[in-house]
Amino acid sequence: MPRNGDQNRIFGVYKTLCCEAEIVIGIGVLFPDCPNHKHLSTEWKYLSGIDPAGYELKPGKINLSDSVKRK
Repeated sequence: MPRNGDQNRIFGVYKTLCCEAEIVIGIGVLFPDCPNHKHLSTEWKYLSGIDPAGYELKPGKINLSDSVKRK
């Protein structure tokens, strides 16, 4: 399973194991940190059988309170 900082090899939809936050990520792009656990190890699970072009992402359990405070 890819981790944050790894280079993606398969275009598609991935979700974090910790918070179930989802992303669409292209080939060659580095996997980001989990939006809730910056600078910690994050595992990303590939969601097979999903067409990324028409998929509606689910934000997962993302704590937006920190980003709202910064604005």
